This record gives sequence, structure tokens and C-alpha cells, in this order.
Amino acid sequence: MKNLIIISVFVISTISLKAQDIHFTQFDNNLLLLNPANSGLYEGNFRFNSNYRNQWAALGNVFETYSASVDFGLLKNSRQQKTTGIGIAAYQDIAGSSKTKTSKIDLSISQTVYLSSFSDLSLGVTFSYVDMSANYNGLNWGSQHDGAEFDQGIASGEAFTGYADRAFDLSAGLLYRWSENGRNQLEIGGSINNMATPSFTILQQEDYIPMRFNVFAAKEWVLGNSREWAIKAMAFFNSQKKAREFVVGGMLRRSFGQSSRYTGYYKTTDFYFGAYYRLGDAIAPAFKLSFNQRFLVGMSYDITLSKLSQANSFRGGPELSICYISPFYKMDINSPKNFQ
Repeated sequence: MKNLIIISVFVISTISLKAQDIHFTQFDNNLLLLNPANSGLYEGNFRFNSNYRNQWAALGNVFETYSASVDFGLLKNSRQQKTTGIGIAAYQDIAGSSKTKTSKIDLSISQTVYLSSFSDLSLGVTFSYVDMSANYNGLNWGSQHDGAEFDQGIASGEAFTGYADRAFDLSAGLLYRWSENGRNQLEIGGSINNMATPSFTILQQEDYIPMRFNVFAAKEWVLGNSREWAIKAMAFFNSQKKAREFVVGGMLRRSFGQSSRYTGYYKTTDFYFGAYYRLGDAIAPAFKLSFNQRFLVGMSYDITLSKLSQANSFRGGPELSICYISPFYKMDINSPKNFQ
């Protein structure tokens, strides 16, 4: 009975638009969603990112989130004084028995100014198209309970079967990065999301997505005289109306590399081990594998620590991230542009 009550609460909560912003544990592996100022900040022809999240499947109602993005660095001049970035991203979030669906398409544009050989400052904006819908045919209503269980064959008597609406939105972000000879790297930035506070009509009532503010910081330290070992610490704070989210993360990196006998190109394989902790909610052990700073795969699993763990047996759910950067010239490991 306790599980049924908890599940019902979460099904009802999916009807509220205020909970429908796209959400990932590996926030640092979804850079365009984290901050539009990240658009185009890499070395290569293009960068492709994809993420998948499956949350609370143990409750019987899957909460799934998908994302895919591609971004480019344009108008890079030979002196690397400025870079214009552009990115396109698509997201979809499907929540609970009502299949409350949030579909989002983003166009991001950024401008980066290189302050010195080891630092840069970026400003970015995102223009968004948001589509929201729900199908209530899959829900169980009180009128469908026959005294022992819910029977979908019994008419619910409800006049509505769902909703669909769409709106436009705007976000903006600022990002500063610094690197000391490629050894000790710092990144700090923030963004304002849902600046247009897009509104949607649900059951003949208008609701809206409130503005959301976030701040992100990361610092990496190389251990010893070589680059074989490094520690990276991350922090993310998210505020939306009365809701607050604080996430900290830490990763230990071990690098293996060798120079090609024929080209002299230095090839690396990097292993990352660590975890993310969402204050008062969950901890997520994580593992990442990177090849030549071009292809990265990341896996994490949320272990629920809140009261919800009584219903889902601590099983929050897995998350997968993939990143690929198409090369066009040799990377400069001293540049802050390569920091992720």
C-alpha cells in the first residue's frame, strides 16, 4: 500500500509543469544544457554529445530522458583571439504513467574572447522551442477500481484524455576558464534559464515553467610531475522558485599514453573513477573512459538515499553519456579550450 501511495504521488507530480525541466546526473557531460556559453569550445571540426537517463524504473513507471547535440566552432582566426560557437540540441523527457512528455529543441550561439594564452571568457544564448503533452488514458482512476484492483475496462467517466501545448523560451550563460600550462585547470560559470517563463494550458488552466538559475564550478589538479594522475572536483547549484538542488562530484583520472612510431602523435587512454552526490537525494558512482581526448563514454548509477528508497530499494537508475570530437588539427594540451 505504501508503494502505491508513493507511486501515485509521483504520477500526480508529473502533471505539474514546474518539475519538467530536463535533468541529468552527469551535468558536466551535457555541456550545452549546462551553459550555452560552452558552444564551440573544443578543438576539432564538430562535437557530438548524447545522453540517456532511466529513472525510478523500480517503481513501475519509467522516467526516461534523452538528449543529442552537435556544436561547431566558427570564425576561429589564426591568432585565436575570438571564437564564435553554434550548437543544436534536442531533448525529450517522458515521465510516469501519464507519459507526460517534454520535447525541446535548442539553438545555442556563443562568443568567446581569449584573455591570455591560458584563459578565456565566453557568453552564450539559447533559443528554445518547447512542446509538452500528456496522455491520461494510461492512468487508473478511482471509478475504475472494482474493490480488489484497477480495471482499465471500466469507463473512467473523465471527460479529458490529455493535453498538448507548445511555447518558445530563452536562456543565457557566462563562462570563464583558466589553465596553468595544462596542469591545473579552473572553470566557473552560470546561466539563467526559462527567461521567457513559457506558459502552457493544462486542463483549461494556464501554468508556466519558472526561471531557473544555476552556477557551476570545476577544478582539476595534476598530481606529480607527469600528467598520468589527476583529480577533478565539481560543484553544481540549481535554483528554481522554491526548489533547490546542490550536486558535488569528484573524479580520479589515470592516463596511459604513448607516441606513434610513425607520426609522433601522442595517443592517450584516460580512465575516470568517481561519484556524484545530490544533497539529500542520491549518490551516483561513475566511470568514464576517454580515447585521445576525442571519444568519451560515461556511465553512472543513482543510488537513492532519500525516503523514496523505501519504495525503490535504493535503485534510482542508470545514466549513459557519449561524446565524440571530430579532429582537424593537433590539440594543444596547454589550452583551456580542451578542458571538459
